[in-house]
Amino acid sequence: MSQDIKIEIGKIIREERERQGLTREQVCDTEEELTVKQLMRIELGRSLPTIVKLQYISNQLNVSLNYLLGETNLDIPEDYYQAKYKLMKSPVYGDPERIKKKLKDIEELYDNYIDILPEDELLTIDIIERTLNFISEEKKEDLAEIVFEDYLNQVLKKEEYTLNDLLLIKYYAVQCQGSSYDKATIEHFRMKLIKQRLQGDELSNVELLGALSAVAGIYVMHHDYKEMKSVVDKMYEVMHFIMQHSYQPRIAMLEAKYYLFYENNIDKATELYHTATVLAEAFGDQVFIKNLKMEMEKDLNTK
Repeated sequence: MSQDIKIEIGKIIREERERQGLTREQVCDTEEELTVKQLMRIELGRSLPTIVKLQYISNQLNVSLNYLLGETNLDIPEDYYQAKYKLMKSPVYGDPERIKKKLKDIEELYDNYIDILPEDELLTIDIIERTLNFISEEKKEDLAEIVFEDYLNQVLKKEEYTLNDLLLIKYYAVQCQGSSYDKATIEHFRMKLIKQRLQGDELSNVELLGALSAVAGIYVMHHDYKEMKSVVDKMYEVMHFIMQHSYQPRIAMLEAKYYLFYENNIDKATELYHTATVLAEAFGDQVFIKNLKMEMEKDLNTK
């Protein structure tokens, strides 16, 4: 898909909005679905909107979706979705080689698909890349609230989260793990995350787990375990719903930390660490097994 298509769609939207005498602010309304900045990028031909955003714009302008699209076909190749699925499904557990491999895969996605991807898909890849760079410590990215200010403001207003919302929350939470952070914002996200309805979209459920895990990581890094149990319980719920029990060792480890450091129940924590170890060895992820054993030894030796 060429740059001409982005420009043509943007031109149609801008001309129709101006014909009706509407401002961008009026079209975007509360900005929960579409921000003024996003609409401006679309109208200027800098961003290709998704079908969802186009449907919203068509509703706001009271015109048909086909009118905004004209002859444009917004289909994305199946190969892209397969590559995206593979990218998002495999955990890295902080392993430098796995991070390096994923960053290379992202480069290939950009090379092959950058000209045909709508803004939401580009945002997905961008957040994943920034999160991996931040974790690797090779390239500390700018803070999420600066880079994605308009998106983050959107997310803060929402009750139900999309895939990109969850990725952005995870990115924000990962950055909070090693530094001071706004507790009110994290508490806001925690309460919304544990109330999320589970979806038919597997990747959204996987990223719900990822966002919850990143929030739990804040509690671990800052030794504040008061709200950990609610996060762990939701993680178990998601895990059982998507039937991906390979996540259970990680969840059991977080639960062990809660019982050890908040409930001061060494026996329960030891039991959970043992369960996590047995399951991890059964699943055979050597990177996670190594990390788990280090955490278990460190934690149980402090008590």
